Amino acid sequence: MDKAILVGLDLNQYNMTTSIKELSGLAKALNIEVLLTMTQKASRPDGATYVGSGKVLEIKQAVDALNADMVIFDDELSPAQIRNLEEILDTQIIDRSFLILSIFSERAKTKGAVLEVSLAQQKYLLPRLIGMGKILSRQGGGSYNAKGPGETKLELDRRTIENNITKLERQIKVLETQRDTSRKTRSSSNIPLVSLVGYTNAGKSATLNQILKLFEIDNKNVFEKDMLFATLDTTARRITKKGYPTFIITDTIGFLTRLPHEFIKSFKSTLSEVSNSNLILHIVNGIDPEKALHIQTTLDVLKELNADAINQITVYTHADLLDERAPDYEFWISNKTGYHIQGLVESIYEVLFGSMISTKLEIPYDEQHLIHTLNEQTKVLNTEYLNEHILVSTLMYQKQLEPYKPYIVKTGYSNNL
Repeated sequence: MDKAILVGLDLNQYNMTTSIKELSGLAKALNIEVLLTMTQKASRPDGATYVGSGKVLEIKQAVDALNADMVIFDDELSPAQIRNLEEILDTQIIDRSFLILSIFSERAKTKGAVLEVSLAQQKYLLPRLIGMGKILSRQGGGSYNAKGPGETKLELDRRTIENNITKLERQIKVLETQRDTSRKTRSSSNIPLVSLVGYTNAGKSATLNQILKLFEIDNKNVFEKDMLFATLDTTARRITKKGYPTFIITDTIGFLTRLPHEFIKSFKSTLSEVSNSNLILHIVNGIDPEKALHIQTTLDVLKELNADAINQITVYTHADLLDERAPDYEFWISNKTGYHIQGLVESIYEVLFGSMISTKLEIPYDEQHLIHTLNEQTKVLNTEYLNEHILVSTLMYQKQLEPYKPYIVKTGYSNNL
C-alpha cells in the first residue's frame, strides 16, 4: 500500500476541513494510506510551489520523516508547480484532478467509459508533459497511474498525445451515434427514462437496488459500495411489472465539487442520458453535514448539461439514521430498511404517467389484441365478452389513455394505486 501526505491551501473559498476529508476519501478509494494532513492559510496560491517556500520545507521534513511515497494536493496544480515540487520534495506529486482521473481509470469497465476516461487523461496530461516526470515514470505500477485502460504505455511526445486525442474523440463520436440510434428507438416506443443523479456516494446505486428489489428484479442489482465513485459507467434497467406501464431507470456517475470542466466535457457522452430523461431522481445523503453543498454541486452540473429544466424529485437517503421524524415537505427513504421505497415508486409513476384513472372501454373483437396490452400494462378489474364488443373495466394512468381514446366510454379519477 502506498503512503501519502495530503496538503490543502485554505483560500477561504470553501470548507477546508470538508475538502481535505473528501480528498482523503479519494485516496482511500485507490487504497492509498494517508499518513498526515497539512494545511496552509493564504490569500492566493504561490505561483512556483502553490503553498510557498516555507510550507514546502515543512512538507519536505514530513516526507523524509514518514517515508511518504507521494504528496497529494487538494487542488489542480500547474505544470511548473508540479515540476518545482518534485525537484524540492524528491517524491511523487499528485493533484486533486490527477487523483480523480486515476479513480476513473480504475473504475471504467464499458467501452464508452474507457474511451472517455482515456480522453480526459490525455487532455489533462498534454500541457503537463514537462512537469510530470515522476508520475509518468511510474506507469508500470500502482493503481493511481495515468495509463489509460487498454494502452500499453502513455506516449510523452506532444504530437502523439494530440493524435491520441483526435482518435479518441472520433471513437467517442461513433459511440454517440450508436447511443442516438438506441435513444431514438426507445423514444419511438414511448418508454420514458428516469435518471438517478447526485453527489458521489450519496446512495444512488443503493436506491436503484431497492427499486429493483421492490419489482423482484434482484438478479440485476448494480454494484454498490461505501466509497467515492463506486459507479462510473451508466447502468440502465428496464422496469416492468404486470398491471403497470414500463419505464427505464439509469444509475449515473456521481458528481463532485470542483470537478474540472474538462472532465464533464469528456463524460458528456455518458451523461447525455441525463439530458434526455423524462424524470431525474436527485439522490442526496440526508445526514451529510455538507448536503447543501452537494445539492448545489449537482444542480450546477445539471445546468451545464442543459438538464436543469427536467422534472426532478429530490430524495434524501438514510431516514433510518434520523434522530427525529423526517420533515413532511422532504422526501426521505432508507436503503437499509426499504422505508418509503414504495412511495418513491408511486411518485415516479405519477410524474411519468399522470394520475390513475378508472376507465371503461369497448374493444371490438377485431381489435382484441389490445386486451393483452391492457392486461400487461394496466390494472384490469373486469372483462366481459358481450355480443358486439369486449367491455373492459380497468385502472390506468392518464398518459396511457391516448391509444385507447376511440374505445373509451367512461373515465374517472381514482385513488386506488
